[in-house]
Amino acid sequence: MENNSVMVPSVGFGSWCIGDDVRKRNSEIEVMQYGFHHFGMKLFDTAEMYGDGRSEQVIGEFLQSVPRENVFVVDKILPKHAVQNRYEECCIRSLERLKTSYIDLYLLHWRGNVELQEMVDEMEGLVEKGLIRYWGVSNFDVRDMEELFCCQRGNHCFANQVLYNLSSRGVEYDLIPWCVERGVMVMAYSPLGNSAEERNRMAVHPVVKQLASDKRVSAEALLLKFVTRTEKVTAVFKTSSVAHLRDNMSGMKDIEFSEGDMIRLNAAFPPPEKKMPLEKI
Repeated sequence: MENNSVMVPSVGFGSWCIGDDVRKRNSEIEVMQYGFHHFGMKLFDTAEMYGDGRSEQVIGEFLQSVPRENVFVVDKILPKHAVQNRYEECCIRSLERLKTSYIDLYLLHWRGNVELQEMVDEMEGLVEKGLIRYWGVSNFDVRDMEELFCCQRGNHCFANQVLYNLSSRGVEYDLIPWCVERGVMVMAYSPLGNSAEERNRMAVHPVVKQLASDKRVSAEALLLKFVTRTEKVTAVFKTSSVAHLRDNMSGMKDIEFSEGDMIRLNAAFPPPEKKMPLEKI
């Protein structure tokens, strides 16, 4: 996906809970390397909150094995840390854990009570110092985005990361169109479901199963393609093994949805007909 002449991969790794079990560290890095080399997965999403920095440390180890310039790293700062004079401190700590000199995209994790003009000024300062390339937000609804764009240089916001999948489609009504119109990249988290139960419910749904069978892909690949079908949305998801990654990614890029396919999916998982509260995890 291209945003402001910056190419961002359409699908990447999410890292919630990665690094929590040190016994799995080698296998977690192996999955990242496999995705990078076999599927061109160059987008890696993390946050200082994930495992108190352990997720960043695992991604940092992975980054030592590939050319840094070929990877797009997304990181996030907690709202409680997003106060004047702490942005740089938190960013540097994340950089140390990531073992890199810059973060490609630095996000405010959620709105909280953050003063937006101060946030914009601090983020712009990090860009000027070369610590980050771009900044954005996460879990911002339309009203939050409107307030952000009223700030001086608020329109420099690169991306908004939000919950979006076949079962959670509220952002389609107004948020995605709002962001697309203004050149803000939409990044979906939990594109395969916001819980194991939801993921399984979508994957075993008769319509999803039949479409996946017809297209000779896994249900997970179909679900990923649904979220990224318009090239206006990129997505990050967590996977725990090379086998699961192959199931998720094999054939995904070649899937095309016909008008009939969309009619069937919309009947099974209706799109929003009115403004919905923004769903979050």
